[in-house]
Amino acid sequence: MRDRIKIIVNPVSGKGKALRLAEAVADQLRKQGCTVELQQTRKSGDARVFAGDCAGFSALAATGGDGTVNEVLNGLPDGGGPPLAMIPSGTANVLAKELRLPRDPEGLARMLREGREMAWDLGIERRSGRRFLLFASAGYDAHVVHIFHAARTGPIRMWQYVWWGLKSLLGYTAPRIVVEIDGIAVTSEAAWVTIANVACYGGPLVFTPKASPENQTFEVMVQVGAGRWTVMKMFWFAIWRWMTGAQFSMKGVTYHQGKQVKLTSADGRPVPLQVDGDPNGHLPGEFDIIPGGIRVLAP
Repeated sequence: MRDRIKIIVNPVSGKGKALRLAEAVADQLRKQGCTVELQQTRKSGDARVFAGDCAGFSALAATGGDGTVNEVLNGLPDGGGPPLAMIPSGTANVLAKELRLPRDPEGLARMLREGREMAWDLGIERRSGRRFLLFASAGYDAHVVHIFHAARTGPIRMWQYVWWGLKSLLGYTAPRIVVEIDGIAVTSEAAWVTIANVACYGGPLVFTPKASPENQTFEVMVQVGAGRWTVMKMFWFAIWRWMTGAQFSMKGVTYHQGKQVKLTSADGRPVPLQVDGDPNGHLPGEFDIIPGGIRVLAP
């Protein structure tokens, strides 16, 4: 049983839903005799600072979306800390879907106090030092993430991602990316590369169906071929795969397993990079997997 729990919450997530949910979970835990520290972020970077001060806690919960979880993850001390948990109230909640987390305060409190610990593989982008649980990518989706986050002024809604995706597609020019996996050159003509630790993407999309956080390797999707129609086909295939679970191939798309991935721009153009749904600068990028590198709480 865990009896001392820290909850970090982004109070604007879900138009205040995150804070209300965090307080309800904290109340449930206190009724069960737990000591709970609830900290609210006010600006970017607060969650990272709060997570760094985690000594003596038996669990650390991030309340909000996948971006809040990633910020907390990157604040954990080197070498670990308490197991990481999510109280989901964001837009995509990819981690919550992957772990099949409950949504009610009682179920979430029970998970924090009694849930099982899973040893998840941990991704890290070496140049920035950024850790990630879910995925990193360069290509069309990273392009959308960058322009959307530059324009956003408040909480994120799923329709906004769709709107910005369609809007940005009109003037989109695909990059040329050099891909190297475990020291082996794969291509210098990739337009979109996803380095995944999980199968699901945000929303009803599956781009990397064989990715798993417990198999000690990334699944790397490499798409070759420019053009807006190709991008649209990628999303239709991802939706169809999510709906049916079918395994099928698409021309110009290959899948690879690897522990180390290097991406560079083939022509020197700036190529946006995203990590766990947030901007992370531009290529080049160097990605390693750390087997079992983080403990995550699940029901």
